[in-house]
Amino acid sequence: MILGFFGGIVLGIIFFGGLYWSVNKLPTMKHPGLLMVVSMLLRMAILLGGLYFVMAGELKNLLAAVVGVILVKFVMIAKVKKDPSAPTERE
Repeated sequence: MILGFFGGIVLGIIFFGGLYWSVNKLPTMKHPGLLMVVSMLLRMAILLGGLYFVMAGELKNLLAAVVGVILVKFVMIAKVKKDPSAPTERE
C-alpha cells in the first residue's frame, strides 16, 4: 500500500507536471490545440497505465495511488498560486 501511495505521487508529478509544461508552452506553439490534445492523451495514457501497474490487482493499492495523485494536485495548485511567473488570466 505504501508503494501504491508513492507510485501515485510519481504519477501525479508526471501528470500535473506535464500539464504545467504544456500550458506554459502554449503561447509559443504554432498549433496550441494540437499540443493540448497530444499532451492530454499522453498524460492520460501514462496515468491510467501507471495506476493499473501500481494497483497490482489490489483495490487498496489503487486507492492509495489515487490519494497520492490527488495530494500532488493540491501541491501543484499551491505552487502555481505562489509562482509569480505562472500564466495568469488575461485582462
